[in-house]
Amino acid sequence: MTSTHNVSTPTLHEPSPPDAAEKGEHKSESSDKIAGGDSHSAKEASLRSFELLAKGEGVKPVFLAKVNVLNQAIQECGMGWYQYKLSISAGFGWFADNIWLQAISILMPYVSNQDGFPLYPRVRLATLALYAGLIAGAAFWGMTCDIVGRRVAWNATLVIGGVFGLAAGASPNFTVLGVLLALMGFGVGGNLPVDGTVMNEFLPGSHSFFLTFLSVWWAIGQVVASLVCWVFVAKYSCDQTLVGTEGYQCNDSNNSGWRYSYYTLGAMMLFLAAVRFFILPMDESPKFLISIGRDKEAVEVVHRIARANGKTSALTLADLHNAALPYMTEEDKMKGTIETKFSVIELARQSLQQTDAEHIRALFSTRRLAYSTSLIILIYGCVGLAYPIFYAYLGSYLSQRNAALGNTSVSATFSAYTYQAACGVIGSLWATYMVTWKRGGRKFAMAFFTFANGVFEIGLAQARTSVQVNALTCMVAITSNAFYGILYAYAPELFPSPMRGTGDALCSSFNRVTGLFAPIIAVYSSAAKTPNGPVYASAGIFLVTGVLMMALPIETAGRTAL
Repeated sequence: MTSTHNVSTPTLHEPSPPDAAEKGEHKSESSDKIAGGDSHSAKEASLRSFELLAKGEGVKPVFLAKVNVLNQAIQECGMGWYQYKLSISAGFGWFADNIWLQAISILMPYVSNQDGFPLYPRVRLATLALYAGLIAGAAFWGMTCDIVGRRVAWNATLVIGGVFGLAAGASPNFTVLGVLLALMGFGVGGNLPVDGTVMNEFLPGSHSFFLTFLSVWWAIGQVVASLVCWVFVAKYSCDQTLVGTEGYQCNDSNNSGWRYSYYTLGAMMLFLAAVRFFILPMDESPKFLISIGRDKEAVEVVHRIARANGKTSALTLADLHNAALPYMTEEDKMKGTIETKFSVIELARQSLQQTDAEHIRALFSTRRLAYSTSLIILIYGCVGLAYPIFYAYLGSYLSQRNAALGNTSVSATFSAYTYQAACGVIGSLWATYMVTWKRGGRKFAMAFFTFANGVFEIGLAQARTSVQVNALTCMVAITSNAFYGILYAYAPELFPSPMRGTGDALCSSFNRVTGLFAPIIAVYSSAAKTPNGPVYASAGIFLVTGVLMMALPIETAGRTAL
């Protein structure tokens, strides 16, 4: 017993017996081997985990490894002049997207007065043409920017929208007008997905909320559209009190205001496209450059970001290659290169892969995820229907309500429209604060503003004075811009990373598709029979949507997206 004790626990000053020393050496060697084996196994597990993550994202592991390095480098560049300048240029896209939607709302009643054009509300089918173009444009430009680069789509969308918007002003009949609006929508439809993608890839992760702030441009677009149309329609439009009376003609000689408005807005878009191209040129996305094997140029772009922000980047080409080294294929090792370049076919497949059956099924793989996915898609669809039902007909609604109150002047209608448009800026700024507010949460804020929007619309339908009309349209503008801004921040965070692109695509697509039905409902349903019809229809949908938002199971405020 004593002997065993001595062998097992030798004193510090007394040497161990030879056999015990040998055992200790063997034990140490064995421990080193075990430790080494554990370390090697842990490393292999980490590599396998990363490869599975890359597979889930639909990209090569070497590409994802380099993107992680880029993200860190961009984070170190911070938020500075480079991003602020880019946000101005990206804001042009938000500006353009809303300015054309508002132009249809404002101008169609005056188009319907002109001889040879359909009467109101059938003229509202022009909204259907625009939405058809928006859907096609969103899909086309969303995929194209993954194949030919962000910069091509970035510069082309404003130009296309401007050219066909300008041409719409010269439309000889309603058929041609519809075609030109659809073609204009094809260009405009790419603004939000492309500009959002570009901003997302240049923003440091700590400032992702800045995307919500860009919705301010959306509100500014509404204000500008109102002011431009006000200037021309007030001076160059037919007498509303005489339209439809026997012998009165309404043609280009006395009803050119809507044409001048389209000419001006189209020229404005071309001017902004020129500013974007010549004065505020963008660098190609470094992540796209890596995807086509131009790593050196990607590093150069990061260094330009750093210099513009008054900083120095330590990123080197070697950093990218070292990060990708553990994921080299045997072919790469034989060639001594690290291949991250995707072919055009691979890039197209990756873009289309976001909507393949496997990724869609993954969104419904668990009960909770399936519930969240179904509900957020439904919410996007409801908002996509309710918003154009109200806003596409707000101009004619204000005109009819002011006439009922004894004020038939064009200025009365446009002043009310401009007031509510300006209020939208407040809503966008409010939303920017709310997406970072952890106490109440994004889900509650989004639901509150959506439900309040419906309540204010019902109040608007009951308004009896011009002051009440102006006040309530202002509140509607504030709440609608606020919930839209929060919704676009919430939805991408709801989906796990491997399925995020698919989830966003489904939400956006359903939002545009339901928007197609807005003009059909307003033209052919009972909602078209009274001025308050579209308002009540929109309000009802918003109230239900606000309740649905509270039923979402996940709160994303203060939560890192998976």
